Amino acid sequence: WEVFSPAALETNRSQGRAVLVDFTAAWCLSCQVNERIAFRTDEVRRAFADANITLLRADWTSRSAEIAEIISSFGRSGIPLYVLYPAGVGSKAELLPTILTPSILIDAVHRASQAGIHEPQ
Repeated sequence: WEVFSPAALETNRSQGRAVLVDFTAAWCLSCQVNERIAFRTDEVRRAFADANITLLRADWTSRSAEIAEIISSFGRSGIPLYVLYPAGVGSKAELLPTILTPSILIDAVHRASQAGIHEPQ
């Protein structure tokens, strides 16, 4: 995981890469469970690597105002919040469920990596 910043998000998106932002905190029990149950599986790690998805972690442990504002911009008031930006500049972000499973993440990774690929007409 890389440290989240708006600049890191914008840089990766401008390069056409899919990006997953994990808004989390050390005190968030649901976040810690999702980390153990979903993110740490070999299948999920392989899916992220195969799809070349950039992983950004926004640590809200200290409740920074900047991160709070971003969370609010998605219509949420707290965490966990998982935002997946599909490949392709200008692609629309997908909010993932609050409670994750490996299959939810793998399916989302597949959708995100395919979003920038267009079939010839």
